[in-house]
Amino acid sequence: MPSHAASGIRTVAIAAIAAVRRPVRTDDPFADVQAATRLHRRRHRCGAFAYGDGSLPATVAAATGARRIVEVGTALGYTALSMAATVPGARVDTIEADDQHVRLARATIAGHGPASRVTVMPGRAEEVLPTLAEAEYDLAFFDGFAPTLSVVRGLHRLLRPGGSLIVGNLILGPERAAADHLGSARLWQTHVFGETALCVKRAAPEGEAA
Repeated sequence: MPSHAASGIRTVAIAAIAAVRRPVRTDDPFADVQAATRLHRRRHRCGAFAYGDGSLPATVAAATGARRIVEVGTALGYTALSMAATVPGARVDTIEADDQHVRLARATIAGHGPASRVTVMPGRAEEVLPTLAEAEYDLAFFDGFAPTLSVVRGLHRLLRPGGSLIVGNLILGPERAAADHLGSARLWQTHVFGETALCVKRAAPEGEAA
């Protein structure tokens, strides 16, 4: 009989393939947020980045029925809104280290339907993640510059067993420890697509901490 993690990673992988093959949306309700993010990035040459058309994290959220979602790297809130809108009642906690982006994201998100279900949390992920409840989240999405071991471990702690993790920018930065952690068969079921890792958290063996 297949394990929960094994069936979960198949669901996530199928969702990812569907997202990649899906035509770019022409009716994106948050297209204005994506456009504002790109304009801000060009003007300020900063790290604000709108993740494609939002279809990968939103499609995974829908496929897994994720109702509690944590995101690292808000930018102006495009993917947070996309994920919150995908699953009825889903709540997104999104972490952003740049004070200007926090202000812009809050203002931008406030003008859209899922705003009441998106919380922008200011601060570095390494500082904010330990304040959140363990095993509380169904989906985690990392879209910061480059994943570090401490952040990946922090996201692992927050996910319930069987919860999904999307890690972007896997090849950026010199640190390999995060990628090695995601490759641990004891902790995760993982598929890597280019620079993105799709992972499902395994349940810890009885009597063993994750």
